[in-house]
Amino acid sequence: MRRDCKLILIEGLCGTGKSTLAERLHRYLVQQGISSRFYDEGAERHPASLNWHAFFREEEYKELLERYPNIANEIRSRALKDGSNYLLPYREVQEFSEPNALYSELKSRELCWTDSPVAALSEFTYSIQRHWARFAELTSTSEKVYVLEAVFLQHQIHDLLRHYQAVDRQIEQHILGIADQIAAMNPVLIYLTQPNVREQQVWISSIRSKPHFATEQNIRFMENRKRIELRMLDTLPFPIHMVENINLNWEDVFSKMVGSIGQHIG
Repeated sequence: MRRDCKLILIEGLCGTGKSTLAERLHRYLVQQGISSRFYDEGAERHPASLNWHAFFREEEYKELLERYPNIANEIRSRALKDGSNYLLPYREVQEFSEPNALYSELKSRELCWTDSPVAALSEFTYSIQRHWARFAELTSTSEKVYVLEAVFLQHQIHDLLRHYQAVDRQIEQHILGIADQIAAMNPVLIYLTQPNVREQQVWISSIRSKPHFATEQNIRFMENRKRIELRMLDTLPFPIHMVENINLNWEDVFSKMVGSIGQHIG
């Protein structure tokens, strides 16, 4: 792969094979002698995702330190400062598991994947874009190629639609803002797609035993998400490769993915 390409983004709706094929692509890169790191959407210590991060404004953060003086230094050592706000990662942090009140508070203040967002849309956007900027900065001296699935489009659009009822223009500005932060990584995006969203969701619902995937509400949500994602693909300032999977032929899909990446090998 061109040595200046440090990021491969794998995106698509549920059931397109993102996780399995992204990990397989990572293994392929390693076999080709390319140093690679793979993170699926729920990976612990994910370098670009802010899941399991609690959000605090400055005064709220100061009050948190005052309420838990015995572990205030531990909180300070882990907190990420974004302007006047703070993000506190708490997943698998033993010191934050006890007392239970602290863990419950942190969980209730999740920035992402939450039913009750505590950050305003502008705060959410700023925090997410800053975190991607930190990721790009940390990798600036690395030779590794990072393979990430579902965090660039899927997670962003899901949170913006579910939590903030964002309109297309707001979603576009948010994602293009992330794209600006990672430009130095020379990313490539592979978009996995199937022609019929309804059939795809009904099929994945039966495979994963998750009946809510096949509900009318979820199908409409996914149809809208795909509409937004396809629109975004036309605006992103880096290479996009769409891979169609009509017959669930995973070997063919993977072969096309490798061929797409091959276009960026120098």
